[in-house]
Amino acid sequence: MIKIGNLNLDIDFDYRVIREEDDDLDLFIDINYRSLDIDVGENQLFDSRIQFPFVRAIILRLNKMGNLMTVHLMRDIDLFSAFANFEVDYTDSIINIKNEHEKVCMFKKK
Repeated sequence: MIKIGNLNLDIDFDYRVIREEDDDLDLFIDINYRSLDIDVGENQLFDSRIQFPFVRAIILRLNKMGNLMTVHLMRDIDLFSAFANFEVDYTDSIINIKNEHEKVCMFKKK
């Protein structure tokens, strides 16, 4: 597990910092065109998960002093190839990005 600012990240993939300015940071995580399952837990819209097929990479954009990050899903390595993004509050949590054979599972754990 790694700690970046307030973010606790448990990850099975290599990552690299692609931008760092003051407290702002972008992490690039190459998942090599796998399907990404996002466990949405209990909420009022989705039942269990959202799946995005054929994702090349994930970019996590965060401020080291905050508890909110934007997750960008990339179709290719080009930074303009994002096809979806969403925000995650990681207060008092561990964000997990795990390799499950031919898919990647992303979830938040207290």
